[in-house]
Amino acid sequence: MKTFAKKIARLIIISLVLSVLPMPENHSGIGFPEIMAPAFANAEESISFSDVPKSAWYYDDLLFIMKDNRKIFEGYPDGTFRPHEPLTVDMFIKLIITIMGYNLQNGEEYWATTYIKKAIDEGLIIPWQDSHLTFVTKDDPYAGYKRPISRGDMALIAGRAMDKIIKNPDYRDQVAVASLIKDYNLIPPDIKSSVVKFYDLGILTGYPDGEFKPNNYLTRDEALAVIRRIIDPSARKRPELPVAANPTPTPIPVSKLNRPPKRDLGNGVVEVEGIKFDPKTDIVNKSNGAMGILKAEEFVDVFLKYLKFYEHEGKARVRGYIPELPDGYKWVIGIYYYIEGTDDRGLSPGTISTHKDAAPEKKLPEPGKSFDVPLYTSKDRIESIALVFEIHTVDKATGGRIFISLTLNRYSRYDSEGGHSLVTEFDPRGFFEW
Repeated sequence: MKTFAKKIARLIIISLVLSVLPMPENHSGIGFPEIMAPAFANAEESISFSDVPKSAWYYDDLLFIMKDNRKIFEGYPDGTFRPHEPLTVDMFIKLIITIMGYNLQNGEEYWATTYIKKAIDEGLIIPWQDSHLTFVTKDDPYAGYKRPISRGDMALIAGRAMDKIIKNPDYRDQVAVASLIKDYNLIPPDIKSSVVKFYDLGILTGYPDGEFKPNNYLTRDEALAVIRRIIDPSARKRPELPVAANPTPTPIPVSKLNRPPKRDLGNGVVEVEGIKFDPKTDIVNKSNGAMGILKAEEFVDVFLKYLKFYEHEGKARVRGYIPELPDGYKWVIGIYYYIEGTDDRGLSPGTISTHKDAAPEKKLPEPGKSFDVPLYTSKDRIESIALVFEIHTVDKATGGRIFISLTLNRYSRYDSEGGHSLVTEFDPRGFFEW
């Protein structure tokens, strides 16, 4: 009996000592160090953090995540959760990598190295592009990752993982969703698309004043809500879309365009948009699969057939159709327009494009779909319009580029693989209905 009592006493002393020890260097900061992580057999009992009342707005999110056996998010050794502390970049990276299904061990010298490497491998961090996150100092090669993460950078990283962590998203009118975000124009262009998609799905809800506040730090309680809504669709809070008093024009239904269906002609030959594509003759670089510029030009002609600039209620708009392509190819399209000064929103005019990260109001749809988008200015203010086309393989190989100036009446075809480059005059009158 005395021996048993001594063992109990030793355990009590050890637990008291551990409770006051400083957090180890390789601790993630998201929860307990690995040596102290509790099993949480009963998640309800685990919600006993001294700084988390049951009335906390995020309590249900915390309870849900504590039940997840991946130990996505945990507390600190002193019995606190510290809900209002900002989350750091490395901590958020670990959260996303974990819910993507990876079970990694902490790094040896710096706990987050394994998660950062995986994030780079997965394209969640692009070192040359994300220098504000990856910067180093004389004393610390990971200084950028140890800073608090902004809500904007949260959307940047999570947005890049979106296709891997959210299955079968049902997106609605992204421009209508964007109109619900009061500070939408202050959101950096490269994350607008991700922010709007997260709002649309009900993963982000913003602040009570209707703003997203991209420069605010993401706190631990906010991160709880975001992660919970990503992994638990039932927790999402999708907004109701506004009903416009004077609805804007909508794209012409593709069914009314009577486009021909894709056809397999055998021996690898296909017919797409009524255009015959034979890999033997239409691929000009067998090593990378680049489509020849003359064949690409045929698909561009289909795009031009439906392109119209017109005016609606005194404002310029453009409508059209994105032609389908043979499997393995994708469009790179840019519609550039220039005005002096800023547009009706107080922003510099830009490009309407197929770029995956383009803001919703500047994003062209997927192939096989039509579009009708505003230019946010009157036709009289537009000084120039130009079109750029490339057809890429999935590895970004291309046979050339087509550039059309609707202002200079010029058509330019640049052949990167052969002798089919061309510069000629071009009549743009058929593209304008004003």
